[in-house]
Amino acid sequence: YSFARRAMLVGQWVMRIPDEPDFIAFKPLRKQKGLAVDIGANGGQSAIALSFLLPQFEILSFEPNPALWRDLDFVARLIGKRFQFRKAGLGPRADAMTLYVPQIDALPITTRASLERASAEEHCQRLAEELGETPDILETSVDIMPFDSLDLHPDIIKIDVEGYEYAVLEGMTGVLERDQPILLLESNNNDDACQALLAKFGYKFFYFDPDARRISADPHKRTRNWFAVPQHREKILLG
Repeated sequence: YSFARRAMLVGQWVMRIPDEPDFIAFKPLRKQKGLAVDIGANGGQSAIALSFLLPQFEILSFEPNPALWRDLDFVARLIGKRFQFRKAGLGPRADAMTLYVPQIDALPITTRASLERASAEEHCQRLAEELGETPDILETSVDIMPFDSLDLHPDIIKIDVEGYEYAVLEGMTGVLERDQPILLLESNNNDDACQALLAKFGYKFFYFDPDARRISADPHKRTRNWFAVPQHREKILLG
């Protein structure tokens, strides 16, 4: 499984095709320099996409799951010095928490791991419906820290943490107010709460239109992510 995942990463790197088309929305920033933060890095597929879409950006990933750290070491060799990753998750406060990882026959489904047990159980139910086999849940203790404690000044933040998005945002309100980064978040049941929090900092919300290959205020049925964009950065992405 690990070999197959790394082969996929190499293919993505060579072909210059992002694992999710939404990342194409960042292409207007390709001539700029900055810091892109990847929260919930998984095996590094988002970092790979950011590396070739934003060739002058530094990339910093966060991933608390030890099962994925070797893959991220592999990604570091592909991307080079522009990429670093930290072996921790992000949340509202420094803490040790339980990461819930669905697994089938001892094979962890790492893309569905969550710090929210309810979210992991929901994924298990979906996997059981799709595969006809009910996954177990592996529990792993992981380190969590608030983003505001790290003295970072990001231009872009991608958050994909399987239902824990709001808690991550709670830990970065200082950065949201001070640095006003562009955010890309996976859509989840907590979207309304996330958007209410971000609206306090002047953010507006957009969706990637795969036909126009740019963001739009109108939700698109083929996307499962959304963008939060501060007013002074709207023109950059909208063209």
